Amino acid sequence: MDKNKFLIDLSESARTDFGRVDFSQQSDEQQVFSAIWELESQVNNGGFEQYFSSESCETADFAPTALRRIGAHQCAEIVAKALRVVSHEPLPKDPATRSDLIASLGESQREELESLDSEFFSYPDDLTGLLFEFVRAHPNVFGAVT
Repeated sequence: MDKNKFLIDLSESARTDFGRVDFSQQSDEQQVFSAIWELESQVNNGGFEQYFSSESCETADFAPTALRRIGAHQCAEIVAKALRVVSHEPLPKDPATRSDLIASLGESQREELESLDSEFFSYPDDLTGLLFEFVRAHPNVFGAVT
């Protein structure tokens, strides 16, 4: 089975709340899926700087917890470090305020985020495999994996 294709199909289906239900209204399992899916798509598209400035970044503060829940402890630490580079407090919920915060980062902070991008891109944890196993372990939420 192609686990990546399965997860892509799942993310686009009604079996997940990703992109369809407000993050705060999702179940714990759905939040784990949504946070990891959003993290990967945004960071792979434009790094942590893009991820933290995106309008859908409401999952960022939860992302390290979600990663730990699936067993991706090294990736969780990379994301936690990236969050600390940007702010020592939770990211602002308001997209404009968050965007202003990211725009105000200094050169050394931007370089540190770029370094963390590279660490993330090395995939020290098998996010696809771990997320697939998490989904498989919760058939009552995501349906049976066949």
